[in-house]
Amino acid sequence: MGLQTQLRYNGWVQGPQTINDSYYCLRSKPDGKISILTTNSYVVGEYDDKTGDIRWQRVVLANQKVVIQSYLHRHYPPKGDNNNNTPKETRKKPVAA
Repeated sequence: MGLQTQLRYNGWVQGPQTINDSYYCLRSKPDGKISILTTNSYVVGEYDDKTGDIRWQRVVLANQKVVIQSYLHRHYPPKGDNNNNTPKETRKKPVAA
């Protein structure tokens, strides 16, 4: 793991972490939401690591969204109830005739 991907805090503010050439993320409080920003510092979304939800505030290309989502889920896995995150069986059982 490089220095860019390690978590680091300076008081209440976490240093920015580079996602790719166009986006980075940072967290203003240790337990707060993670802001997703462009390299020009425009906020394009917020990630809640308690639920795993991303709220997009600006238009982001679909392929970039996939990269951002996978980065955030890899580095900040959702902390929600593990029982609710497991996939459930959705197939109907055959009915005996």
